Amino acid sequence: MNLYLTPELQATRRGRFLASLLAISPSSEQAFPKTGFVLMTGEQLQASPELQFKVIAWGRQPCCTLLLLPPYKEGSIFPFLDWMIELTSQPMACATQASLETILAGELSHRLQGMDGDCITDSSMDDLTCHTRYWKAHSNSGLIAVTTLPLWSISLLDHADKVMAFLAELDKHTGKSSVTIARVEPQTEPLHPEDITVLVCCYGFDLATADGLSDRLRGYAVPLLNLASFDLPESIHRLRCEGLIDDMGLTEMGLAFLRDSSYWPFAENLKGEA
Repeated sequence: MNLYLTPELQATRRGRFLASLLAISPSSEQAFPKTGFVLMTGEQLQASPELQFKVIAWGRQPCCTLLLLPPYKEGSIFPFLDWMIELTSQPMACATQASLETILAGELSHRLQGMDGDCITDSSMDDLTCHTRYWKAHSNSGLIAVTTLPLWSISLLDHADKVMAFLAELDKHTGKSSVTIARVEPQTEPLHPEDITVLVCCYGFDLATADGLSDRLRGYAVPLLNLASFDLPESIHRLRCEGLIDDMGLTEMGLAFLRDSSYWPFAENLKGEA
């Protein structure tokens, strides 16, 4: 596994401990790696709807694994998944065998609720307890996972092997690239800033084609978009590739992203005037 810490985690005491424990080399990259296993705190992701969207797009690619670690803010993690975080002071119930869960049982401060995706948990634990869940867009995609286990705990100082085994268990569920497919399938192009404006208009006008948007926008005395600088067909193509729109308009993922973004008030206002 190629392990990475986000720059924000890397700059903290917890991140430095993890880097030392797992022999993770520091990285100066600000963006997510092309492929790899990325560790990030939940609260960093929860604070940014835009980052959530980028993570979802990145996690759809093979060989890409994201694991969210404590701390978290109480509430939802992703708008399109039912994962909810609650604060708890109740120790996790598990057997006395020397497992990762046993070592960390008394240090858990969060409880994970939700049924979306799949659960990874110790076989000795209560059936109702799930400390880690993961979600995949499809069978060969990467995955996004969340755990309440504080893997940065000093209690794990002599248990790097158990942490690596836990990470490897998650990583084995991540879709892998096929050499044949990799040669013939184009890479997904990242969204451009103007694509979000186009997404707003798709929602506001209930349209999902470049021609439809062009015709509608020409009817405004004061254009909402500068069509000379926007490539609507390419924007529509990128939004489709990211799963935000389809032939019917915005997908469930596209609507969830828009609702949780700073563009939602404008989108609602546009739909009301349309």
